[in-house]
Amino acid sequence: MSNTHKYKYIVVEDEHLIRQNIIKKINSLSIPLELVGEASNGEVAKSLIEELSPSLVITDIKMPQSDGIELIKYVNQNHPHIKTIILSGYNDFKYAQAALKYGAKDFLLKPIKLEELNCTLQNILVILDSENRDRAYFSIDPHSLKPESLSGLMEKFFLSNYASITSLNSIADKFGFTNEYLSKIFKKYTGETPLKYITKIRINEAKNLLINQPDLEVKKVGELVGYKDAFYFSRVFKSNVGVYPSDYRIKYLNSR
Repeated sequence: MSNTHKYKYIVVEDEHLIRQNIIKKINSLSIPLELVGEASNGEVAKSLIEELSPSLVITDIKMPQSDGIELIKYVNQNHPHIKTIILSGYNDFKYAQAALKYGAKDFLLKPIKLEELNCTLQNILVILDSENRDRAYFSIDPHSLKPESLSGLMEKFFLSNYASITSLNSIADKFGFTNEYLSKIFKKYTGETPLKYITKIRINEAKNLLINQPDLEVKKVGELVGYKDAFYFSRVFKSNVGVYPSDYRIKYLNSR
């Protein structure tokens, strides 16, 4: 297994004990996140972000001076590559919804449960890894995951990389398992084989491009969703949709 990579994060929470408890829980998960800063309000957090360039900001919503909504908005407008997670009380749900509009990836209800925290952070790590797909590692070691979580990791990987996947063997090599084992696990928890799942994503995205970008050549649509051969793309599309891509587009345009 190749070396893992650690992503930097900061925690923004005005309650000291809660902040320390969050950090303690993250440390207990043994996942590749490195704490580089803490802040008790949004203004201090902004300075830390400019100084430390973290990959992840975990922030409470209600704080003095500059609250979590303002901080999430600031991150979204100035550092869109930084991922954000919101900490919210039950009465703050409307605020959480507002923060999600500014690009927050998830929100966690207080008191934070370790299992939910772990799931959210793993999702963030998959997103970060997929944005750095040229690297030859995962931040999460797939061998440390239970079968259901491994299936979830595969699903997120497919969603982020469907257009660049060249073969199932390359996926097996990246995950460090046999092709047969991964296919068995994935089908058990999703009901589909990896190939069918990837094909479904590609075809659905092709439909979207054909409809919403009518000036885009069919060949280019195929390339964008992962099919370099235009004829092969047309055959796969027809076998799944019933008509060729060009006919699908014409049929849609004529129905408008």
